[in-house]
Amino acid sequence: MPEAALHFSVVFALALIPDLDVFLRVHRSMSHSVVLLSLVYAPLLLVLYGFRSKYFRLAGLGLLALLSHPVMDCFQTYTPVLYPLLDRSLWVRVDGGVLISSGGFSPQVSVGVADKPTVFTSFEMMDAPVFTSGGFVISLLLVGVPVLMEVGRRIASAGSSSKPVQRGSGGFSGVGFSGAVSKDLVTVVIPTLNEEESIGRVIDELRAEGYGRILVVDGYSSDGTVEVARSRGVEVVFQSGVGKAGAIRTAIERVSTPYMVVMDGDCTYDPRDIGRLLEYAGMYDEVIGFRADRGNIPLLHRVGNWIISLVFSLMFGRRIGDPCSGMYLLRTSMARRLELTSGGFDVEVEVAGQVASLGRVFEVPISYRRRVGVGKLKTWREGFRIIVAAVRVAWLYNPVFVFSALAALLTAPGIMILLWQLTLRYVYGAGAWSVGWTWLGLILLMVGLQGLAIATISLLLKRMERRMLRVLEEKLRE
Repeated sequence: MPEAALHFSVVFALALIPDLDVFLRVHRSMSHSVVLLSLVYAPLLLVLYGFRSKYFRLAGLGLLALLSHPVMDCFQTYTPVLYPLLDRSLWVRVDGGVLISSGGFSPQVSVGVADKPTVFTSFEMMDAPVFTSGGFVISLLLVGVPVLMEVGRRIASAGSSSKPVQRGSGGFSGVGFSGAVSKDLVTVVIPTLNEEESIGRVIDELRAEGYGRILVVDGYSSDGTVEVARSRGVEVVFQSGVGKAGAIRTAIERVSTPYMVVMDGDCTYDPRDIGRLLEYAGMYDEVIGFRADRGNIPLLHRVGNWIISLVFSLMFGRRIGDPCSGMYLLRTSMARRLELTSGGFDVEVEVAGQVASLGRVFEVPISYRRRVGVGKLKTWREGFRIIVAAVRVAWLYNPVFVFSALAALLTAPGIMILLWQLTLRYVYGAGAWSVGWTWLGLILLMVGLQGLAIATISLLLKRMERRMLRVLEEKLRE
């Protein structure tokens, strides 16, 4: 049987994980091993594909190394192959060597296949020897060689590119664009609520960077925020509606420049980073500032932002690493097409979701400083509202995907029920399992797989739609 300690130690450097067969107390044939090991590995591949795509190929090689061991079992002992479809255990015996004698070299090779009825016995002990078979060598070759090749490639290419690395919705890219716009075409919008301690410093920093169009949208602060802002000579208006979403809607109505940059008024964002957003403004409808330096973000907020980013990326079929960022640039014409229904801090996710559905989104790395003043974000409540906002926008612009994604969730209980019944069948005999539960598991699994297929197709169609619209826009510009 495959030794999980051997397999996973290559990829995760964990040397004492017991054999999955023993850990789950279920005998499997080679086909069961391939399916189960793939399901165990699938969440890692999904996470890496969404957030660390540069390691995805390495993880895929790790999975290949993992799946090589059930195949190798057939060359070591009698192994069930397609049980219960084939109730025979096979042993492929391959022997070879070279006889060296006075007459020269004489190669000798013998190949044979032995079989016997499959008989399972109860477990009496857990035995997971580590690094004791040739499979470890294969794992090292499959994973280690590509790693060494990648390290060599990076060393060879180090210093060959001096362009800044930017993060877009499709990953990292060092390609430059000629889409920069002038500072005179941008209005910096600052939503405020009781930011007396920080608003003056934010405005002064913006002035020092050469931004003359500044609009403060106040949510009826009870301190001296409005007075401090007006003393700096900037335009101050009171928002219509409640929450940060009301401030954004008010700003969209008041801005007269082709572009607007939204940034919080608590000193967490550096005005010097706006230049990075402007560099790509001419090419995209929204440019989000990805908070690359996360040391000043509370740990709970970081975990929540990761979950929200995962949900967002799955819902809209494009990778957005920081949809909750409080600094982003919008094309004003696109902003006026948005239908904002949020009421609080979930407005950023709603804006990003609608722009991702209607136009083009890009991300660039920015810094994130320690907040000045008292924070207003209620972690659990706002986090839940943000996820609901992402689902609501996906429901509005791609309902087929939402329905099919919900159906795809049935895959998990279906697999759990089937594994439970297989355990009863193989450990305690044919009389222990339930045909009814097995049928339920199969139905849930089939419905879930169909939902997954439809969700994938809907995302592909959505991407095709965006590409067609982009081609039409380019043709019209010509």
